[in-house]
Amino acid sequence: MPSPSSPIAFTIGPLEIRWYALFIMTGIIVGTSVAAWVARRRGQNDQFLFDAAPIVVMAAVVGARLYYIVLEWRYFTDHPDRIVGVQLRGLTIHGALVGGIACFWWICRRRGEPFLRWADTIMAGVPVGQAIGRWGNWANQEAFGRPTNLPWGVKIDPEHRPEQYATAERFHPTFLYESICSLVIAAILIYVLLHFAKREWWRDGYALALYLVLYGGVRLIIESMRTDSLYIGPWPAAYWLSGALIIGGSALALYLRPREVNRVEQP
Repeated sequence: MPSPSSPIAFTIGPLEIRWYALFIMTGIIVGTSVAAWVARRRGQNDQFLFDAAPIVVMAAVVGARLYYIVLEWRYFTDHPDRIVGVQLRGLTIHGALVGGIACFWWICRRRGEPFLRWADTIMAGVPVGQAIGRWGNWANQEAFGRPTNLPWGVKIDPEHRPEQYATAERFHPTFLYESICSLVIAAILIYVLLHFAKREWWRDGYALALYLVLYGGVRLIIESMRTDSLYIGPWPAAYWLSGALIIGGSALALYLRPREVNRVEQP
């Protein structure tokens, strides 16, 4: 798999348009469109989704950036002028999820909309957006794994290689692995929502819980292959956050499950 010759897609006068930003924005548009399609299939008003999307996306970007800044605080204390990243670089998916979900919960509460039902619908589009956005890492030659001789290994230029792998040329394209897994998660969620959400045992929030568990598990596995992880203590930060997603999703599913009521018959 070749790497791009430049992270810049094209220029408009002095303005540089980067591949990373294009992939992120395309992911947002396609993911929102998929969620809107699912909303219509479920009998929901997709206009609410389009109204909320710009605010939720902004909150997700802020959350993604803040999380990255916290993890790289030592760097940003020496370079405070780089805290505001106008080129959509230095973003984290975990931070985006926290910021986006929290913002959407607030919007639903203000508008009187059922948060869990809408969260299920939106989760059908989120992994689609993630799958497309991950290709921004390919454009920046980042978020790759350890060296490999496999034919689909991605070629990384010397200036982007980790110091300990300076002589290696090809690496595991972990961004590709996560992109494929995200599309599989999206397919599972869409199928579940369209075929099981009307069953008697279904509870709003199940699709959200399923996404949290599935993505948390996928990210744990893929993170173990990466060479550029950000750390919290002895483990990569993604381990902690992915573990939290798995635990949170499992807890949500258990909380939502139907409860049996034991009735005592009167003599």
